[in-house]
Amino acid sequence: MQMEFMDILQLKKGNGGRSNPCIPWTADLEYWIAGREEDGTADPAWRTEEGYLELCDGLGVFPYYWYQNFWCGRPVYDETVRVETDISERRAAKAWITPRGTIREVVEYLPGSCSWAHTKHCLVSEEDLAVFEYIIEHRTMVPTALDDYPERLTRWKRHGGLPSIALPRGPLSAFFYEWAGVVNGVYLIMDYPERVDHIFAMMQEQEKPLLNALAEVKPPLVHFADNVSADNMTGYFDRYMRHVYESRLEVLHGAGIACAVHLDGVVRGIIDKLAGVGIDVIEALTPAPGGDLEVEQIRKAANSDSVILWGGVPGILFSPPHTWDDVRKHVERTIEAWKGTPFILGVADQVPADGNIEIVRNISDYVGEQRAK
Repeated sequence: MQMEFMDILQLKKGNGGRSNPCIPWTADLEYWIAGREEDGTADPAWRTEEGYLELCDGLGVFPYYWYQNFWCGRPVYDETVRVETDISERRAAKAWITPRGTIREVVEYLPGSCSWAHTKHCLVSEEDLAVFEYIIEHRTMVPTALDDYPERLTRWKRHGGLPSIALPRGPLSAFFYEWAGVVNGVYLIMDYPERVDHIFAMMQEQEKPLLNALAEVKPPLVHFADNVSADNMTGYFDRYMRHVYESRLEVLHGAGIACAVHLDGVVRGIIDKLAGVGIDVIEALTPAPGGDLEVEQIRKAANSDSVILWGGVPGILFSPPHTWDDVRKHVERTIEAWKGTPFILGVADQVPADGNIEIVRNISDYVGEQRAK
């Protein structure tokens, strides 16, 4: 399936209006695996790269998501910033200690949903923001997960896959999702815009070594793992995101690298901005009943026939009370709505912890039948 997937990427280069030569089908299984670990039925091999590839083989999906080697950069702080962590099975606390002060976060595991969530964000006040500014001033981003990427790419090709690689979240996305939370982040942007602008400018500057390293390695596809959602980001896109994406695309497109952005939230109002800025692939598109648009509306909302749509099958459909018949009808609708333009069928955005994994296999069989026609 690797060559079929790359054929889809090539559709953007001048022939995006022709019919799809295939229907690549992929599924992010990380959350489902977490559910099996919680109930004690997981195979430990799934946490190894080869074991994960074999799981995807058995389910008939295109292997792509692998978070152990996902991020292409890691932060390194100078001697004035000390990071302390306190980790237990269900709780993780982290502190950044600086001459200007200390900020702390706490994340806790929620067994009912098999997921982790912040119970305390780092940034709430002006004092916290000043400490964060100091931390970023004394931080560099170092390339990682790239030295062995060519070897991993060869290994994944043998399984018909492509190993994902992602830039760290952009400044606004990181601010919202990693440091402040959306509510705190909005207030801090409103109250201290000049300081936030300075912090964001430093964060963008720190991407340059990562972009240069990616341009050297030339992976087929680089992810912008920004968890974009229109409700949180549309109003900020032109000020805080557009120039970041344009700068990234200038370097990566110049090296012949396709770029995908992770849009796993509200679609209406931002998908056209992403397509318009030059993104090649918009991934994790979640239509109704999980999202805000019907699957038939998404291509029109993108205002582009050439941007590659990736997703279309909401994760909610894999959980009760939905049945395979429900999912089959939705997959039929998605293929019909997106045919004639480049797309990748995918779970949007993950198979849930309580999802019926047999439906993944059923979709694989159905897609295979469509290819044979």
